[in-house]
Parts: sequence; structure tokens; C-alpha cells
Amino acid sequence: MKKGIALIAMMIAAVLMLSGCNLIGYDEALDGAQVVAKVNDTEITKAEWLAYRDYLASYYQQYYQQYFGVSMTLTDDDLAAYGESALEQMIESTVIGDKIKELGLDPLGEEDAAEVEEYADSMVDFYKLLIRYQNYPDIETVEEEQERLAAATPDEAEPAEAVATVTDAELDAMLSSDMESMGYTREYFVQSQTASVQQELLREQVVADVEVSDEEVKAEFDKRVSEQKESFDETPTLYAQYMNNGTQCYYVPAGYRGVKNLLIGISSEKSSELSTLRSTLSTAQSAQSDAQSQLDEMNAQDVSEFDEEALSARNEQIAALEEQLSSAAATISDTEAKIEEVTAAAFAEIEETANEALARAQAGEDFDALIEELGTDTGMESEPNKSRGYLVCEGLSLYEQSFQDAAMALGAVGDISGLVKSSYGYHILQYATDVAAGEVELTDELKTSIHDEMLSEAQDAAYDAAVTQWVSEADVKTFPKVME
Repeated sequence: MKKGIALIAMMIAAVLMLSGCNLIGYDEALDGAQVVAKVNDTEITKAEWLAYRDYLASYYQQYYQQYFGVSMTLTDDDLAAYGESALEQMIESTVIGDKIKELGLDPLGEEDAAEVEEYADSMVDFYKLLIRYQNYPDIETVEEEQERLAAATPDEAEPAEAVATVTDAELDAMLSSDMESMGYTREYFVQSQTASVQQELLREQVVADVEVSDEEVKAEFDKRVSEQKESFDETPTLYAQYMNNGTQCYYVPAGYRGVKNLLIGISSEKSSELSTLRSTLSTAQSAQSDAQSQLDEMNAQDVSEFDEEALSARNEQIAALEEQLSSAAATISDTEAKIEEVTAAAFAEIEETANEALARAQAGEDFDALIEELGTDTGMESEPNKSRGYLVCEGLSLYEQSFQDAAMALGAVGDISGLVKSSYGYHILQYATDVAAGEVELTDELKTSIHDEMLSEAQDAAYDAAVTQWVSEADVKTFPKVME
């Protein structure tokens, strides 16, 4: 009996050796069907998890390439990190889906469902239009050709016979096929938008009772005032930078004045000519710098071991660089002289007008009216510059130095400067106002802005806390070994 068992065992071993590759081979479908996590009654398979992990990895690779020009090579640690993130997001998404069903938000109501259908149709139309533009820019369908020929006037040259071979329906089928190859179908857009709408409805229920009181708004305002006061008092010039960048300011440091600018600008023709000349000058200066750097490097070379051929080549290169330096120097000299000539002509054209404007301003004519009549500075056409003037304080580097110095040299509100020359033309400046220091007024508009910011943040926090709680309360089981 034992001999019989031994013989059977040997036969089984032989079969395994002969066919082992098939018996223990890798089955992708079977491996992908393994469960990496179970959330309540929903199973997340390995194939689903791997697909989402790879999607995240690809997304961030493209993101860093597009925005930072960085090519990411994924390491095993990177894939492991994306895998953990993917599983966390899939678990959270599943929990949210269960909560949506629990609260009766699935299926959507008729109105929301109809809007989803409209959205899906619009996205299909958009992608078909995009794909046609990219993939089939020269195709004209039979129906389009017939419509074009029918609308043609008699004197327009048209082909003797129709040449289009694709119908509207055939082109639509081509576009649909291309969309599907990209993973986009109408059903995909329906499902994606349905999930988005359901999640927004869920969020609305969660945050419905979240409120921000007037006292909280005032406390936040006071906090922002305090933070900016510390920053602006230390570096007052930041205030002007914030204002010019459109950043909300809650505090004004001391030392600021408003200065109105009556600019008699040089002509657009002269300005364009000078711009071209400055570009030429900059190019020549760069060429001169590059040639000089190369020449310095060559002159520093140790040529003791150069043979005759190498020395000859080096000397030729040095001669070429010296020629480049000479040419660049000549261009620089000629261009600088031309800039000086054109600049003188540009200011000569406007000098009479500038002097007349100055005389009228010093005679007491309304400065705002003079700006409107003669000024060419578009920055003075809109508020708050129109009423207040430009913000200026000591140490500011936003303006050309001549403008900055003249603006700060004005002694009292109402004072008028002489002609101030800059690259823009002649300026006549008026000390328009002293800008009151201290916290800004908490207007209803500003109060609403702060309230809305705080409410959005509070709602986000409440929703995130709710999701975290739902996940912690869910029956979640993970199977790490399956993910290896």
C-alpha cells in the first residue's frame, strides 16, 4: 500500500514538473479580481486600485512636467505612496457613495437628472468639436458640401462636381470612436456629473447649519489689521505693492501721499522707435558680453602643449571673437547716439505743450481738468488714482527715480512741481492728498467679503470633519498583502 502511494506521489511530481508553468503561471484577470479593501458591503479590487494608482502617478507626472518642466521618474517608493493615496481616496469615495444612498440622494431628482443629461450632451458636443478640429481639420461632409455649394454666388469659383465622400453620420461615428478610445463616452459624462451633483447635494446638507457671526467677522478683521500693521510698519513700501497688485489692505502705514500726474507723453511713433533702438542696444550688449567672456576664457588657456594646428585654430577663433567685439562695440556706439538723437527730438516735439501746461497749472487752473484735456497717462483715468493720485512714500521703487524724487520733494498738499523728465515724457505733479494712516473702515462690502471667505472655510472644515467621521465609523478592511 505504501509503495502504491509512493508511486502515485512520484507520478504527480512528474506531472507538476512537466506542466508546472501552466499550473502556477500568472493569471492577470484572476490577480486583478483579488480584493484589496472592503468598505461596508463594497469590494475594491486590485485591478481597480492599480488603475487609480497609475492614474494618480500619471497625472502628477504630467502636472510637474507642464508647470515646472520637471520630468519625474517614478521609484518604487513613489508608487507605494501613490498606492496608499489611491486606496485612501477610493475608501473615502465609497463611504461618501454609501452616505449619498443613505440620505436618499441616489437616484437624483428629475430636475437635477435633466440638468445632468444636458451637461453630458454639451460635453459630447464639445469633445466631438475638439476632436474634429484636431484629427479631421480638412474633412467636409457630403451634407456640408451641398449646403456650401447651394449658398455659393454665381461668380464664386466652385468645383465642377461634389468631392466629399463622408456623410454627417459617418463623421459622427468616427468622432464617437475617437472619443471612446480616449475613455470618454456620454455615459461617462453622465456618471461623472451625477456623482458631482450628488456630492454637492450631500455637502449642502452637511453644512446647512454652519454660520459665521458678526462678532467672528470683526475678530477676523482685527486679526488681519494687526498682522498687516506689523508688516507694513516694518516695511511701509509693501502697502503700495499690495494696493497695486489688487491685494486687500486692512491697514495703512504712515507717510503715504497721493500724487496726481499730468503727463505730456512723447509721441507713439517716437516711443516705438526708441523701443526698437533699446532692443537693438540690448542685443548688441549681450553679444559683446558673450564674446568677451569667450575671449577671456581662451586667453586664460594653457597653450604650451598645443600643436601648430591647434594654435592656428585657436588664433582664428580669437580673431573672430575680436571681430565680434569690434562689431558689437560699433553697434552699441551708433545705437546709443541714435537713442540720444531720437530722445532729444521726442522731447523737442512736446516741450512747448509741456511748458504751456505747466504755466496753466501754476496759474491755478483746475488740475483734474488739465489732466483730462492734456494728459496721456491712462493710469490717471480710473479710480482710485483719478481722485487720490498715485501712492508715494519714502523709499518706494515702483516709479522712475525722477518721478519718485519730485513727488516726495513737494512740500504741502496742493503744491505743483516743475517739469519732471522721465522716459515717458514730461510730468507735472500735484501733491493731491495725505493718505490717512491706520486701519481701513470695515464697510458692509468688506464685511461681506470677509464673512463669505470665513463661511466657505468653515463649511469646508465641517464637511471634511463629517467625511472623516463617516470613514472612521465605516466597516473598512484592507488587505495589504494583496497590494504587494
